[in-house]
Amino acid sequence: MKRIVACGWAVVVLSATVVADEHALQTEHFRIAYPSGYYEKAALVGRVAEHALEVLTASLDVELEREVEIHLFATRTEMFAWLGSEPQPYVMGLAVPGRNAILLGIVKDEPLARTTAHELAHIVLFEKFGSMHPADQPRWLHEGVAQFATGELTADQRSLLGEASVGDELMGIEEMERAFGGGHAQVGLAYAESFTLVEYLQELRPEGGIAAFVANLEATGDLDRAMIRTYEKTQAQIEAEWLGRIRAEYLKAGLPLSADLMVWAAMGVLFIFAIIIQCRRRAAIRRRLEEEEELRELFGR
Repeated sequence: MKRIVACGWAVVVLSATVVADEHALQTEHFRIAYPSGYYEKAALVGRVAEHALEVLTASLDVELEREVEIHLFATRTEMFAWLGSEPQPYVMGLAVPGRNAILLGIVKDEPLARTTAHELAHIVLFEKFGSMHPADQPRWLHEGVAQFATGELTADQRSLLGEASVGDELMGIEEMERAFGGGHAQVGLAYAESFTLVEYLQELRPEGGIAAFVANLEATGDLDRAMIRTYEKTQAQIEAEWLGRIRAEYLKAGLPLSADLMVWAAMGVLFIFAIIIQCRRRAAIRRRLEEEEELRELFGR
């Protein structure tokens, strides 16, 4: 399966500076501001960001014209204070395209790395869309590419897709776009579905498909026309194929444990039944051979 991300880290030369009470680390494309005592976190973010930028710009066929600022914060309150707003629950990172900046809460290394790549994908996508107004840029495309750039779905997201498949609650493209403004459950499913849609579009045209699709969408302002130009399929065709693929791939993840046990039990019964039939067939063959041997002895006397 093709992936927008690539394996391995880029080699990055990092330099740290301290200006008054502000600590800063400079890489080729990023200036990373961080609080005292968090140099290792800043260095990790620098390596991840440089690698992700290389992969994203190549995949989306775009170059960033300005250095990106990344700000690390020890608390969510400090992060939102930088924006002049109240803290929001569950938010670990934010992309601020108008200021060409990324805000990151300091967490464990793995989620910090994933969030760095995720938010950088938003910055690169905004650059790729060029003159297209942010309000007209599909949220599912932003979130799908951002998640796709960080790797696989989580176990919880796979379960969400499975449950929605079992309950016939999967959302189409337009419904998924609206769901980002809904409740927690709707947003969670929208994130998971957006990943699978971008994954599906990438596989439809592995070489440059996502970049071409974004360019066509920016040029036409119409999702259906952009899909026809890029993939030679209508939005309705792509939606039907994509949703069918989700059901086929994730349906089992939504089955309750009792249903799984029933499936395995049924398979076990079929296996035992097959063994019984095979044994009976072998017994019948042995009886027939014995009868034939008795007949040969009888006529041979």
